[in-house]
Parts: sequence; C-alpha cells; structure tokens
Amino acid sequence: MTVARTIPLLVTEYRVTDAPRSGRTVSGYGGRIPTRYMIRYAGRWHRVRMMRYGNGGSAYIRAAGQDRFLDIDTEYALAKL
Repeated sequence: MTVARTIPLLVTEYRVTDAPRSGRTVSGYGGRIPTRYMIRYAGRWHRVRMMRYGNGGSAYIRAAGQDRFLDIDTEYALAKL
C-alpha cells in the first residue's frame, strides 16, 4: 500500500469557511473529521479533513476517489491563513 500525497503544483487556492457540524465526533477523534479549510486541487474544491486518533493528526483530502495526504507546502500555507 502506498501513501498518496497532494502535488503542490495542483493546489491553486485556499479558503477558510465554517467547519461543518456533520462528521464531527463528541470525542474529537476519528478518521474523517472535517476542518474549516478548503483547497482547490486539480480544478475542484475539496474539504480538508483530519485523521486523528491521538494528540496529533494527519490532514488529507478525498480526490478522485482516493485519500491524499497534504504535502508539507500546502500544510504550511494553511497554517498561515
């Protein structure tokens, strides 16, 4: 199994929205926790989600039927928003 990552050149825009209420868990842990961030990847807007099972988490999007973890450049750009 390989880990798919986003390609920085395909990420063209970022935006901050209200985080959706659906998909959140009471504990704050889980595999598909929605965040308030969205990115335009390969021409389409995608909600950034978190996979969190401990103190840290991994940010990813679902693109073309595949989970793609965010590359480090995209994570830094979202942290600056």
